[in-house]
Amino acid sequence: MTQLDALKQIAAQNGGLLRPSAVVEAARDENSPLHSAFCWDDTEAARLYRLDQAQRLIRSFRFKVEDDGKSVDVPVFVNISIDRTGTKDSNPYRLTEDVAKMPNLLEIAEKDALDQLKGLRDRYGHLKRLGDIWTAIDNAQ
Repeated sequence: MTQLDALKQIAAQNGGLLRPSAVVEAARDENSPLHSAFCWDDTEAARLYRLDQAQRLIRSFRFKVEDDGKSVDVPVFVNISIDRTGTKDSNPYRLTEDVAKMPNLLEIAEKDALDQLKGLRDRYGHLKRLGDIWTAIDNAQ
């Protein structure tokens, strides 16, 4: 059984709903195909969870800027692709205002934003009512 099969089975057993708590419970079994997807060392899991909490904290701060007469919420800190190394612990954030002042970093941040929008299109492209948005994303290139 694959991990996907296991997830589908859990959902089927729960009326079509797949809850993270049910996934973790099923993954506790060392013979489960899901077991290897989790960190079972409680000390390491706690450290990783705290890194997630730190990322949520960093991303939670926002400030308002005026753009064409509209007030826009902007994150205080951004993480841009050139700084990412692949691990949670070493993906630093920069002050958004610093990135905005440096044309090379701003260009990277804009490309990152467009890549994220394309990811949304890939994820939700089947929702035809949003077709105008997907076209706008394609045209933004």
